[in-house]
Amino acid sequence: MSSESRSTFFKQSGWMVITTLGGGVFLFAVHIFGPKMGDSEYGLFGTLLGLMNLMTIPTLGLQTIFAQQTASAVTPLDKERLTSTVQTILLWAFILWLMIVLGVLLFQRQIMTDLTINNPAALWMTLAVGLGQLWMPILLGILQGQQNFLWLGLGYLVNGGGRFVAVAIIVGILGWKAAGAVFGAWLGIFGALLIGIVQSRSIWLTARPKCGFQWKIWLKKIMPLTLGLGASQFIFSIDVIFVRSLFGENGTGYYAGAGMIGRGLVMFTAPLTMVMFPKIVHNLSHGRKSNLLVQTLGASFLLGAIAAAGCTIAALGLQYLATTTAEISYVPQAIMEKLKAAKDGVTILSSLIPWFAWAMLPLALANVLLSNLLARQRYQVVLYLVAIALVYALVLLGFGRSFVGVVQILGSFNLLFFSVLALFTWLDTKKESMAPVQ
Repeated sequence: MSSESRSTFFKQSGWMVITTLGGGVFLFAVHIFGPKMGDSEYGLFGTLLGLMNLMTIPTLGLQTIFAQQTASAVTPLDKERLTSTVQTILLWAFILWLMIVLGVLLFQRQIMTDLTINNPAALWMTLAVGLGQLWMPILLGILQGQQNFLWLGLGYLVNGGGRFVAVAIIVGILGWKAAGAVFGAWLGIFGALLIGIVQSRSIWLTARPKCGFQWKIWLKKIMPLTLGLGASQFIFSIDVIFVRSLFGENGTGYYAGAGMIGRGLVMFTAPLTMVMFPKIVHNLSHGRKSNLLVQTLGASFLLGAIAAAGCTIAALGLQYLATTTAEISYVPQAIMEKLKAAKDGVTILSSLIPWFAWAMLPLALANVLLSNLLARQRYQVVLYLVAIALVYALVLLGFGRSFVGVVQILGSFNLLFFSVLALFTWLDTKKESMAPVQ
């Protein structure tokens, strides 16, 4: 990379880190209202967030493929095909959402029983969020492919900030529970969706091109992306739903809180991958080589390790403050009293947070390698990743008998996920280096 290109990459990465971190901080700050919901309702909120993540799996590859297609749309015909694809997939995403709604309607009682949902409004607000999450990857993928990182970053800020403000009012002031928190999530997602709609209107608002939509070609591209990214998202999300169904209301609020911190680490390093992907696609389209993967992987490891170490230190500090009998002059007495009063909950949190933080680091790094391989259309790894996700679910069902045990299983499979991707990345690099120069 030239010095100018390197400078641009790190400026854009820096902006995405700031906006995604800012949005993530707001998303995390929502959880300070957890005590107002109570352990059971807060645990339910965490479970519903997991359901939201799982609902996005059918369209997970969309942001990637639209970023890829937008970044490589050079000719007028390419742009017409992009418009046709956007309009068609927006329609089918809506139809998919209607099918999910119908399925929940048919099995509502069973779902509410298994997940200990007392208020149907919480479940139906989760479905309302689902439509926004199905459409967002399409519109934000266009912004990513256009390298329109200004508005892409603002979208993440609005999503997080809007959710925080809404939950602060709905839960913090009005006293609503999990259903209100999910409604706040819907408001944040709606704001981000509105940004995507406006900023990508030059593509989706154009009259439908005559070239039509090439289903076979498009499905051939989207299936490996959906399966690969879906495997990552499945591992990222399924544990909290499993814990809720196994342990019910008993302490799952603490598990959800610790899990949110660990998952925040993956989201914290995601901006670097977002910047890397369209640049790799663009470079491939123009026959250029770069060391973007090494830079992104190194920066992700550094940021992730610092974040995990910080979480570990903070957790140990909380546990010490909650259990110590010594006088701590630099901590306000009111805070000390609250920590000691909630000593059992603090003990659970402080034991889970370090496990979660380090268990999620391999997944954060794996997502960098996965994005690189998908950008290069190296899809051979996808079936192995799906197999890992399925085995992970079976192991959870068979051996997940405690909170810490579930996180240990999660960390083990995240490490396996990363190792497989590292092997395929190495093989791809070796194959590329041995290819004859044209």
